[in-house]
Amino acid sequence: MNHIERTLRRIGGNSTNAGYRYLAYALELLLEMEEFPFRKLINEIYSKVAEKFDTTPDAVTRSIARTVEDIWVHGDKIFLQEIAGRRLVEKPLPNELIYYLVTYLKEQENAAVLAK
Repeated sequence: MNHIERTLRRIGGNSTNAGYRYLAYALELLLEMEEFPFRKLINEIYSKVAEKFDTTPDAVTRSIARTVEDIWVHGDKIFLQEIAGRRLVEKPLPNELIYYLVTYLKEQENAAVLAK
């Protein structure tokens, strides 16, 4: 299990859910990018996810939104707030959660590199 999957499981992601797999792959793609593509997230990243999993970008969008809802309702809100770096009083939008996760995962990667 890689760092992305461990983090998603820790916040409450269900690995049997298609949205979980879509989210994990989207995070993998985003971690390879220099900058977060705020305006291109759905068109650019969700399209690549859809292509890999032989589905549509709309299906990816819906599945990730359901996964975010599941994480919010059933997940570890304390850890989720640690990832976000702030108190969350309402469910983050999918693009917000993805941004928080990418930022957190990059910080973790940088900390691991510095620790070596």
